[in-house]
Amino acid sequence: MNQTKPRNMGLECLRILSMFLIILLHSIDHSSLLENLIPGTVLYAWEKLFYSLCQVCVNCFVMISGYFLVNSKFRISKLVNIWIQVVFYSLGIKSILMVLGVIPFSAISLVSCLFPVLTGRYWFVTIYFGLYLLFPFLNILVKAMNRRQHSVLNILLIILMSLMISFHPALAGMNSGGGWGLAWFVTLYLIAAWLRRYGIPGGGKFAGWYAMGYLACSIIPWIATLATDFLGIPAFQSIVRNWYRYDCIFACLGSICLFCAFGAWNIRRGLKSCTHWIVSISGATFGVYLLHAHANVCIAPYWKAMGILSLSSHLWFPFYQLVLVAAIFAVCAVIELVRQKLFSYISLERLLVKWDAKVGVLWKGGKRHE
Repeated sequence: MNQTKPRNMGLECLRILSMFLIILLHSIDHSSLLENLIPGTVLYAWEKLFYSLCQVCVNCFVMISGYFLVNSKFRISKLVNIWIQVVFYSLGIKSILMVLGVIPFSAISLVSCLFPVLTGRYWFVTIYFGLYLLFPFLNILVKAMNRRQHSVLNILLIILMSLMISFHPALAGMNSGGGWGLAWFVTLYLIAAWLRRYGIPGGGKFAGWYAMGYLACSIIPWIATLATDFLGIPAFQSIVRNWYRYDCIFACLGSICLFCAFGAWNIRRGLKSCTHWIVSISGATFGVYLLHAHANVCIAPYWKAMGILSLSSHLWFPFYQLVLVAAIFAVCAVIELVRQKLFSYISLERLLVKWDAKVGVLWKGGKRHE
């Protein structure tokens, strides 16, 4: 994702951490790991803690985009480049699996890979496309509001889209997407836009407090889960299960805290020599997502083959899981960096510059008619 200069290295690190957490979340969600662990055991508690810590991952990704897009111009070339990248992985992986005989050949399935946004092959990509089409209009709204109006709007959105559903699953009328919908992405965008316009409150002085806020917002659902499992009260269990959503109030506030912690973080001198690598790895995170989250790859049999279930009875399993997630991240990042190098020889940007200018006119304000 292109960004304005100079880069905020704290947010580059957050992008990397968010993708690590996404893979860790998938190692739990897509492997049926929790279903194979016994509630009340040490390993079950560990995995529930991991699961709780990961709930901010997608939110932070969206907020990073919103933070930079609020001062950006709409570019059709960006959407085309994302489309090409998604098709490359979606079609490429499926074709390889068909050639190897892992999945049966299907011409319709291959053709559908050419339209990943329309078919929803990657839910995040589909919703992000919608957000990107809307962001110029959202920026008009942001620039038309003063600080107080923007603050009130954000508070109302958090109440309507997050706080209400956190009390009980029946109160999901305002936002039934579970954090997987466009309405929630718009909410995160407007929160990030406020932080970009008015700055992170307290700046670097409060970075440690923001980090503690994230940990608190993650630990509260974890403790509540262990307590309700012990008590065995179905009504409470239903409420607490609802706290493991991207749009839950704890995930919402935790995401804001983690974003502020990294956004206000000043990279020390020792890390400044690593900025090139940080930027490169950060720029590869979207490819890491497309690779490991492919619908034919991120499934239980593959996680099982990597020992997620067979090794889960050992106390050292959480450490193995973290190492496995880091290895998946590293391998996918290397593949994406190689792809970027190969595609750098194809100058699509030059072909799309004229279209950027033409399409950009649609988002420019005309004369006001009274």
